Amino acid sequence: MSQYFENLNYTLSNEDTRIEHRLCREGLSRVFCIGGSGARVLPLLAKRPEVLDIVDLSQEQLALIELRIAAARQLSRDEFLFFLGYRGGLPGDGAGEDNRAALFDQLDLTPATRAFWSDREAAWRPRGFILLGRWEGHFQKLGKIFRDVLRIDSRKIFAAHSLDEQRELFREHFKPLVFKAFIKIAASEFVFNRFLYKGHFSGRSEARTEARSPSTFIEEEFTRLFQQTLVRKNYFLQVLFLGEIAYEEALPLECRADLLEQVKKSKTQIHYRKENLLDVINKDSFEFLSLSDTISYLPAEAAHGLLTNLPAATPQGSRAVIRSFLRRPPSFETRGWKRLEADEAWAKALDTTGVYEFDVFEKL
Repeated sequence: MSQYFENLNYTLSNEDTRIEHRLCREGLSRVFCIGGSGARVLPLLAKRPEVLDIVDLSQEQLALIELRIAAARQLSRDEFLFFLGYRGGLPGDGAGEDNRAALFDQLDLTPATRAFWSDREAAWRPRGFILLGRWEGHFQKLGKIFRDVLRIDSRKIFAAHSLDEQRELFREHFKPLVFKAFIKIAASEFVFNRFLYKGHFSGRSEARTEARSPSTFIEEEFTRLFQQTLVRKNYFLQVLFLGEIAYEEALPLECRADLLEQVKKSKTQIHYRKENLLDVINKDSFEFLSLSDTISYLPAEAAHGLLTNLPAATPQGSRAVIRSFLRRPPSFETRGWKRLEADEAWAKALDTTGVYEFDVFEKL
C-alpha cells in the first residue's frame, strides 16, 4: 500500500465529507482521521475535539492539510475560497495571483511546510490548490475529452434548477451510448491500476467484491446521479464534466461559512502523523475514527479484525466510519461493537459521489 501514497494524489476530495461531520459528536476527547486531501479534516475540526490525529503515509498530503487548516483558521471566508482555488479572485480586487502569494505569506506554517509550498509556487499561485492533485488532474483530462472530443456538452444539464428540468436536458443533450463506450476504456481496470493507483487498485478482478466491472459500475452510478440528484449541487461531477466547480451550491462542506467559524474557534491540539494507520489505531484509543476507504487496501484478515484489534480502552459509544470502493470486506469481527445500519443507509443515500459502500459501527 505504501508505494501508492508517495506523491500528492488528492487536493480536493473524492468523498462527501458531510457524512463524517454528521456522525462525529461535538467535543470528543480524541478523533482519528485519515489525511488524504484534508477536506474531511476541516469538518471534523469544526466539531472541536480536544485532540485530532491526522494520519497519512504521504508527507506531501500532510503538508497540504497543514496549509488547509492554517488557511481556514487565519483567512476570511472570501480569502479562503480564493486562496484554495474555489473562486478566481477576491471581491472588488483584480490583483489575482499576487493576492494568493500575499495570503500564503500571512499563514503560520512550519518551516518544512512553508518550504514545500514555496518550491511549488509556480503551480498554485495562478489557480490555487484544489485541482493540483493527480486524481483531480486525471478527472479534468477526462472532462476535456467529454467536451472536446466526444462532444458531450453537459453545461445545460448542470444549469438546471429542478430535477424534472435536469432529466429533460439529460435526455436532450447527453449521449449515453457514447459515454458508456468511453467509460468502458477510461474507467477500465487497466487505466485505474496503471494511471491512478500505480499497481495498487483494490478493484482489480481478483480482489473486488462488487459484481460489476469498474467501468460498468462507474457508468451506471453516474447515470443514476444524473437521474436522481440535482447535479448543480454536486462538486464531484462538476469537476469531472465541467473541469471546475461552476456553481457555488456545489461547494464542499469545508467552504461553508458556519463551519469555517467553528474551525476558527477550535482549540484542538493537532497531531500530524506520517504512520501506518494500523500502527496508530491499534495502539491509541479514539472516540471517533474516520478511516476513509483505506479498508479497501488492507489484507482480508486485517480488515476482518479491524474493530476487535482496537485497544480495550476504546470508550463506550466510540464510532468508526469506513468507506469501501469496489472491495468491501465480506465480514467484520464485531465482538463488543454494533453495526449502525440506519446510518449506513443514510450515508449511502446522501453520498454525492455514488461510488462508496459504508460500514458504521459503535462501541458497546
